[in-house]
Amino acid sequence: MKNIHLIIFSCLLLFTACDPALEDKLEIGTPPQADFTFDFIDPNNVKFTNTTTDSYFISSWDFGTLGVQNGDAVEQNFGLIGDYEVKLTVFGEGGSSSRVETISITQNDPTACITTAQFLSCGEKVWQLDPAEGALWVGPDPGTIWWQNAVSDVTDRACDWNDEYKFSIDGTYEYDSKGDLWGEGYMGFPSEQCYDTSELPADRADWDSGVHAYEILPADGFLPERIRVIGSGAFIGLRKAANGAEVSYPQPEVTYDILDLRTENGKDILELEVNFGGGLWRFRLSTQ
Repeated sequence: MKNIHLIIFSCLLLFTACDPALEDKLEIGTPPQADFTFDFIDPNNVKFTNTTTDSYFISSWDFGTLGVQNGDAVEQNFGLIGDYEVKLTVFGEGGSSSRVETISITQNDPTACITTAQFLSCGEKVWQLDPAEGALWVGPDPGTIWWQNAVSDVTDRACDWNDEYKFSIDGTYEYDSKGDLWGEGYMGFPSEQCYDTSELPADRADWDSGVHAYEILPADGFLPERIRVIGSGAFIGLRKAANGAEVSYPQPEVTYDILDLRTENGKDILELEVNFGGGLWRFRLSTQ
């Protein structure tokens, strides 16, 4: 009988020792509850202050197309009239939480065009391929050219150079083909020439005019600032140039490296690049 009692007692000890409910556990706590206030410095500049009372490590502010900032107190310029969603996310031991507020801007800032999104959109800019040599460029590396457009292509391929690209500060991206396009074999056309966009095959129809979305991605390490156009068929400069491949069908999104933003001879210049895996395509657009 003693042996039976000993066995039972030993099993109880073993069970108790192995019960995870009785072991020490890591207390991770609950997420901090994000909170903030904002004050207008002037009609277009706003100061944001993190008022989260719970313990946290990092506070991150998301201003949509205007970018991201970190810190407990930040200032942001809103250059154009409109409503802007601002999101504060705080990270703590127990996880993270966010709070979103809408900021209403009632007048345009005469000093706008500071951020990349503002430079692209302010004054309701209309972008087109720059009417000069090299607006379309392809090569294996920045120092070697396989092909670039000649000045004569501006006229010969007028159906490319009349295209319009518009960016709005609210993240809307609009492409207008003007009803025609330069057709090539990868689109299903028998020869290279200008076609009416109504002749696009049905499975490539999204490459015609359309309203899409875009976002500005901040520089990160060796990566420059980038622009991503989002929506089936959204592109800039050339339809087939996509990330990692030259494609024959519309893509859900394409991301371009921003090489340069500048003002030159009275017009703004936007230079983009996309790595298609076998080399680089570059596009130079300008305001007209």
